[in-house]
Amino acid sequence: QARGSGPAPTAVPTPSAPAMAAAAETKAPPDGGSCSSSASSTRGGASALMRALTCRRRSDEERQREALERYGALLERGRSLDEKQRYWYDKLSWWSDAPTKKGTRVFCLAPRGPKGQTDYQIDMWELLAYCLTKMHDHVVTESRPFAVVWVQLSDHRVGPLDFRRLKASLHPKYGANLEAVHVVHPSWAVRVLRILLWPIAEDDFWERFQAFERVEFVDSALDSKFRFPKDIYEYDKYLDKQAQEVTEQANKRFGGGGSASMTGLFAPAPGEMSEQEKQAKEQMAEMARLLQERGFGGKDKGA
Repeated sequence: QARGSGPAPTAVPTPSAPAMAAAAETKAPPDGGSCSSSASSTRGGASALMRALTCRRRSDEERQREALERYGALLERGRSLDEKQRYWYDKLSWWSDAPTKKGTRVFCLAPRGPKGQTDYQIDMWELLAYCLTKMHDHVVTESRPFAVVWVQLSDHRVGPLDFRRLKASLHPKYGANLEAVHVVHPSWAVRVLRILLWPIAEDDFWERFQAFERVEFVDSALDSKFRFPKDIYEYDKYLDKQAQEVTEQANKRFGGGGSASMTGLFAPAPGEMSEQEKQAKEQMAEMARLLQERGFGGKDKGA
């Protein structure tokens, strides 16, 4: 009986055994084990309801099992693509013949249009699913180390939430066998992320997550025989030309001052700043939230 004054509570009828058995057979959704109201949805079933009532977190075994299920679904999606789509994605993702400086095999990801367009629409989840089908034998079956070269062309195309979702859907051997991710032509969001993590990330993080503004700089991490497709070198030249134009405009405006010239080298071209800055601010806000979830809420290191 409930404590305190007031009328006696109405008795709740106990569900019948058949009803309880039917509820137990309902598959629970992968809701992350949180105490949210979604646990009581019709898709939840008995196990999800019990998790919501008891606030029980998923065990490591449950998380791994769900990750493997999601990974299997991605493999199935990638393998179900028709020949035409595979042929197209082969131009956007491939195993390189040249290894890293350590001799590790390199997988390249360079989403872009047929003529190198940076604003070409691409289903990134479908492309990533296909990439996993190409990497599976080397990374999972043979359990061999690998590195990733990710050519972003100033657009990462995969946001922080999608990246977390992908990370939670990979086979554990991807994390265990990854040597490093080398980002070429990083987006503004990646640049901001590196700035935010600079005071708090360990040295191992920087060894495994590198960024290069130009293709010529990847020689520090990859074999000298490593080559990109021609259109990526063209984009590199475009960035150089863009920086030169901005520098000349800064020199005219500020009278050729040295500081203005240096600023122009890193400034975007006219007309691009507004859109990219807006996107960067949105990504910064999201990344700041993710950092706070990890306990890095801007606390002073000396505190």
